[in-house]
Amino acid sequence: MGAWSHTSFANDDASNWVAALNRRGASAIAQAFAAVPENDEEPLGAGAACAALAAAEVVAALAGAPAPNLPKKVTAWLVGKGAPTPELLEAARRAVKRVLRASELRDLWGASPKAETWRADVEGLLARLA
Repeated sequence: MGAWSHTSFANDDASNWVAALNRRGASAIAQAFAAVPENDEEPLGAGAACAALAAAEVVAALAGAPAPNLPKKVTAWLVGKGAPTPELLEAARRAVKRVLRASELRDLWGASPKAETWRADVEGLLARLA
């Protein structure tokens, strides 16, 4: 994972996911959440975790609580889209909680001096999904 900062879209995996969102639309969101195992014993790689966080950011934006740093391609994709269903909001919350609880991404950031900044950013996303 090439990370540029602690925010959800500031890494190569999220950037690739945004490209998929623009190609496949809402199915990219569902696929990102489906790739997150519910069982904490199953591994959640950094790439899948980054995609899940990016997808959750899109859901938060659809719910009227966007991050201030949404990429222009995401902002353009959001135009004309409706509010997320309660099921999609729950899937987003479940994925973000899993990333925070047990993921390779959490472990990578945990070894960084920016660990608390990353955690606060992800917890802020979770709060915007409430």
